[in-house]
Amino acid sequence: MKKLVVMMFWIGSVCIAQESGIYKYSALSDTLTHTLGKANMSNSNVDSIYRFIESQSHILDFEDCNTCKSRAHIVAGIIQKNFPDAVLGKIWLVADCRRLSEFDEFKYKPHILLEHKKFCRNWVYHVAPVIITATDTFVIDPATQKAPVTIRSWASMLIPIGGSALVVLKHSEYYIYPEKSELFEDELADWNSSGQNIHDADYSRSIDEMTRAKLGLVEPWKMKNLKKDLEEMVR
Repeated sequence: MKKLVVMMFWIGSVCIAQESGIYKYSALSDTLTHTLGKANMSNSNVDSIYRFIESQSHILDFEDCNTCKSRAHIVAGIIQKNFPDAVLGKIWLVADCRRLSEFDEFKYKPHILLEHKKFCRNWVYHVAPVIITATDTFVIDPATQKAPVTIRSWASMLIPIGGSALVVLKHSEYYIYPEKSELFEDELADWNSSGQNIHDADYSRSIDEMTRAKLGLVEPWKMKNLKKDLEEMVR
């Protein structure tokens, strides 16, 4: 596994209230160092990256509600391969009712999950790549947004009224988060210590899920061709 690229970014206040809900930043996010000179990408560059990713919709299914972890992993790989100057990360938004540390708190409360008002409901979490610049952090998520957006905008649009969630920023190499009994282990500082297979270094897991979700049970040659297209985009 590659050594973690260390990142530093400004995340604002610890708890932010929005019309649609409340979210908090996890203190266990990767807040590691990098030189500010490396995060000198302009907003127009970030917009160009978003448009490039959006143009791959014939291969990447941005309308599937259940493959965000694989889609985010592949998109991060595409950005890393084609835009090596981008300072990359991944951002998770996890509904509070599915956090291990909040299990007792939500035992008798309504479980309000995340949603995208256009077509997706009842998300336990959502994940997307981010690009960190010297001035802000932008989420690259064509599945829910029409342009690069700030973390504040992204999170507030996915939390329903009355809901609450946790924002966790990690290195882009993580594929999934550690969970216990289907609850997010939100107090685990080192995800690598969970003993779970939370990486997808060769993209095989994410490619397989994206292929099956897009094509289902079809002719083997179609599956093979889509896998080849996805592999060429990230490897």
